[in-house]
Amino acid sequence: MTLATSNIPVCWQDVADALACGIDRLILFGPPGTGKTYAGLHQGDVVAGSHRLICNEDMTAADVTGHYKPAGADKWTWIDGSVIKAWQGDGVRGGRVVADEIDKASGDVLSLLLAMFDTAESASWEHPETGRIIRPREGFSVVMTTNIEDMRELPTALRDRFPVAIRINTPHPDALLCLPEDLRGAAAASADADKSRRFSIRTFQAFAKLRENGMDVERAARMTFGPRASDILDAILVNGVAS
Repeated sequence: MTLATSNIPVCWQDVADALACGIDRLILFGPPGTGKTYAGLHQGDVVAGSHRLICNEDMTAADVTGHYKPAGADKWTWIDGSVIKAWQGDGVRGGRVVADEIDKASGDVLSLLLAMFDTAESASWEHPETGRIIRPREGFSVVMTTNIEDMRELPTALRDRFPVAIRINTPHPDALLCLPEDLRGAAAASADADKSRRFSIRTFQAFAKLRENGMDVERAARMTFGPRASDILDAILVNGVAS
């Protein structure tokens, strides 16, 4: 992803610079719907591939390292999990894993992730089918995303593996470009507003779709922004006049 530095908010410039400087363990935290996952999947060195790992309380080691899958009568085949895929990358260099909402992982899976995201010298895994010891290839990186606001809520061992944490307080410039021009200012302003007035890019996209397909603007706003509909419409009007 190439960004025009003159138009990049500070937080996104920090992300670009951190990755360019070789930071391979990075936390992006802050309000939802600002493009954290998109940036993790596409920004920086992802030539060897990027893989998303959605963390939740019900996930298992299969999501991380892999599992067997039926491949016909009495046959099973091994399917690599997201982290092992990223470890192996393109076979020459390691890829990227984006661990979404890793704070929601718990128990044995969290312990496994801590081991998988350790330094290249310490991380290893034995393939259950071949017995081969697999280690992350050079170039492997992890971008962790979370909507929590206080890094002290993260387990200490996890936070220690991610020395750089950047709070994302505004939508990614590429995300704003997917909106009609008159909505971009209001969307950028509301992303990090007070929680009662906070709306993500996805909400503005839904509003735009309703409006573009002929729905009355006030009704579309009521359906998407609820009690804050009039405030958002006023903000859109002000931004339209200013631009």
